[in-house]
Amino acid sequence: MSKFNYRFTTLLNAKEILEKKIKEEISIINREIENLKRQLKIIFEERLKTQSEMIEKPLKVSEFRSAKMYDSLLEKQTLFIERKIEMLKMNKGQKQIELVEKKKEVKSFEILRENQLETFLLEERKQELKDLNEIAIRNYNGNQK
Repeated sequence: MSKFNYRFTTLLNAKEILEKKIKEEISIINREIENLKRQLKIIFEERLKTQSEMIEKPLKVSEFRSAKMYDSLLEKQTLFIERKIEMLKMNKGQKQIELVEKKKEVKSFEILRENQLETFLLEERKQELKDLNEIAIRNYNGNQK
């Protein structure tokens, strides 16, 4: 009995590697988004703290300006991080589309492999039956002589 050899094995392996790579990239993007969300939360809490200090305590004009500038800086950081999160989400969406395409490609090669394996097994069975028939004919002819 011969061994089944799928002719697109290397292609299938390459497609699977690319699929794993895209999954890893999506995972990295998700981690980056989570880190940015944590930073955003920290900045938001710091901003609330600064704003409450500005309201609760009587401040000198210079202290108020300084606090207001710090608040403005925190607001700009917040906007920057939010934009970065949106860009990462868009990038993640593109990667997810790529992942779907790679999964389709891998699935099609797997289906092709299954079909070729089925054809191979059918040919093997035909050959086995042919060999058994030849043996039976030889045995029958040998018994009649």
